[in-house]
Amino acid sequence: MFSVRTYFTLNEIALMSLLGGLFFVLKTALRMPLSIPGHTGIFLVIPVIIGVAIIRKPGSGTYIGLVAGVLLSFFGVSGMHVFDVFQYTALGMSVDFSGYFFHYRMESVPVSILAGIAGNVAKMLVNFAVDLAIGVPFVVVAIGAGISAVSHVIFGALGGLVSAYLVARLIKTGVIARNAGDAGADDTDA
Repeated sequence: MFSVRTYFTLNEIALMSLLGGLFFVLKTALRMPLSIPGHTGIFLVIPVIIGVAIIRKPGSGTYIGLVAGVLLSFFGVSGMHVFDVFQYTALGMSVDFSGYFFHYRMESVPVSILAGIAGNVAKMLVNFAVDLAIGVPFVVVAIGAGISAVSHVIFGALGGLVSAYLVARLIKTGVIARNAGDAGADDTDA
């Protein structure tokens, strides 16, 4: 008999799918008419950062963002429709990179804030790339990027701050283990 080792365990896939679903629920349920670009980043980066902190494998944030993007594009929640897949996958990929780069120490406030900023700004950059691709003039996109970059950074940082607190609480309660040798270790036996 062959033993097949998978990269993500079934439990990890279930958790990432649930966090992607939570992302979708947060986006649809918490509609705030603030008219400030990037304001949703305050709560949208939280499930991705928590998922990356729990799973601790490259690709986990990308998977969460992909699930969220597929759900959002399928249900047509925002004006971007099918391009939501690209936006939220980019958000997940940048949080993935931040987690990998900082050894998945998402309980650290600076690390989590940087991950939140990276995720929210990546989503913004994909949004502007799509605008350019569909024919919006570069001057309009450049002016919009300059104005909204500051708010994306602020709201991403606030979401990262909340995430750092939540991850620290999950570590304190024992939901997330932080042993010396568990960084990226696979807990399954083949």
